[in-house]
Amino acid sequence: MEVGSFYLPAIGSKAEIMEGMAGKRTDLYQNMLRDITEQCQYMDEHGYYGVGFTEHHFHIEGEEVSTNPILLDLYFGMQTKNIKVGQLANVLPSQNPIMVAENIAMMDQMLGGRAFAGFARGYQPRWLNTLGQHIGLADNEDKEAYENLKKELYKEHFEIILKAWKNDTFSHQGKHWQIPPPNVEWAAAEITRKYGQGISDDGFITEIGIAPPMYNKRMPDLFQPFSTSESSIVWAMENDVVPVTIMCNPEVAHRNFEAAQEGAAEAGRNLKFGEGVGMSREVIVADTDEEAEALARDAGAFIWCNFFGPFGFNAAVAAPGEDPFHSFPNTFETISERGLVIHGSPDTVNRKFEELFKRLPCDYFWNFIYNQLLPQKAAMRSFELLTEKVWPNFTDKIS
Repeated sequence: MEVGSFYLPAIGSKAEIMEGMAGKRTDLYQNMLRDITEQCQYMDEHGYYGVGFTEHHFHIEGEEVSTNPILLDLYFGMQTKNIKVGQLANVLPSQNPIMVAENIAMMDQMLGGRAFAGFARGYQPRWLNTLGQHIGLADNEDKEAYENLKKELYKEHFEIILKAWKNDTFSHQGKHWQIPPPNVEWAAAEITRKYGQGISDDGFITEIGIAPPMYNKRMPDLFQPFSTSESSIVWAMENDVVPVTIMCNPEVAHRNFEAAQEGAAEAGRNLKFGEGVGMSREVIVADTDEEAEALARDAGAFIWCNFFGPFGFNAAVAAPGEDPFHSFPNTFETISERGLVIHGSPDTVNRKFEELFKRLPCDYFWNFIYNQLLPQKAAMRSFELLTEKVWPNFTDKIS
């Protein structure tokens, strides 16, 4: 099992965020860069798989200041040597897919082939509708049509990105994109015909290609967080993408893992239960159970209950038939008791992991980290205890 860290780059402590407009403070942003650098360098030295950053815009509140995950990848990648860096995830519907492919390829070249990539449909209309208004995402009065458009764009953009990475030059004719557009005459046709490709006999563009390519024309590991529906999990496995789930109810999670097996089988891959699947939880380890719980109460739970709960993310801890908005309290106690937050001493966390991985073995585990909501000294101690006393019991990747 590979182990990585999934950052939602909070800037500021709980108290600083509650003061208001933390996202606009340079001092807090610089603290975030400093703290995550130290954490990344520690993981780099101890065999962790990678670090990933989400994409969100306009987070003036300070809870997820991750405007451009590819730029964050490059920043932290330049300060490490071995660990992979990537996105969990780029929100594809509002993006230009060719530019996404180009930017990840540039970053991969600069880091010598250490990029992975993740893709998502997006759920925050404050920025998704603003940035995607030119392609119809501003109109979400018809909720079903809005979600269908996001799915269409997601799948077509994914297809374009893979074409750009896999081919020297390519074309694409889809519902939303024509690449290249028709009747583009190229003044340097003779030169491109001599030194490149993608030109018709009469001097028109027939194909385009990104430059540079991915490092040594490699394909990066691909991830899809957060996969919750069976259909999205099946799609991911059919397309050789690792679905990353946060579903905690044993019955729901087990069914999602079965869907992953079924999706792989439909693509001609015979995988074991949990093979090719990723999972994410927030994990906080301290020297005692009491200390770990006190830290956990003011860490991810503050963000989860205030910023994720209103968007329906408590579906991650809901049992079949429960309404994530009304069936149970939106509290730390709920997400702790239902397993979204795993906290305790090394012995306690070992016992919780043993039970979890016995039910749900997986190939990738992503630790949700809300940096700065967990003080840096406590965060580094948590890494140390996990590395020395927990992860060696479950994976041979951590040294």
